[in-house]
Amino acid sequence: MTERTFKIFDQDLEQLKESLLLMGGLIESMLGEARDCVIHRDANLANQIIARDRQLNQWEKDVDELAIQILALRQPAARDLRFVVAALKISTDLERVGDEIVNICERIFEIAELNSAIQSFDDLLLMLDLSGKLISRSLDSFVALDSQMAGHVLQDDQAVDDLHKKVIGELLELMKLNSSLIVPAMKFISISKYIERIADHATNVAEQVIFMVEGLDIRHSDVRATP
Repeated sequence: MTERTFKIFDQDLEQLKESLLLMGGLIESMLGEARDCVIHRDANLANQIIARDRQLNQWEKDVDELAIQILALRQPAARDLRFVVAALKISTDLERVGDEIVNICERIFEIAELNSAIQSFDDLLLMLDLSGKLISRSLDSFVALDSQMAGHVLQDDQAVDDLHKKVIGELLELMKLNSSLIVPAMKFISISKYIERIADHATNVAEQVIFMVEGLDIRHSDVRATP
């Protein structure tokens, strides 16, 4: 490639990275607002968050188009090729995080209407906080090209899984004690599952960072952290 072609190629890769970071920044903002929704059962705020998801969907399309263009016209190799492939998969996971946030907001409408005795659980809010941190750290590892940081994201996902199991257990016990709370409790179980999936998507991003940096595909393996 000529010097000008190399420059354009570098610009395309940088634009790809910036688009992913824009998606990540929007997700972090939406997660913070979703936390407020769970606490206050704020249907108006939930509507605003759902509307913002459209921007996330558009950015995913933009990333896909640019990545395909790079693959077709630049024919990258080695780490650059892994970067483009990882970017495609990361954008999909980030978009799906947006979908899970929308799912949480949709449950907020139902919970607000139920006016039940169930309040927001501290563990549920902690799950949201931890999932948000996993998203942030997976994106930080992407920017820094730090496979060790990405490995710690995989390791720390267990805390969210443990909290999810605890929340489910608490809600099942509550339903046994008071049958009138079965319907609202099921809504909270759904919210817990959506949050757990957000953490799973964060680990998917981390796995792609490890692939990009190390060339190792650790999906579906027992590897949960790099040395």
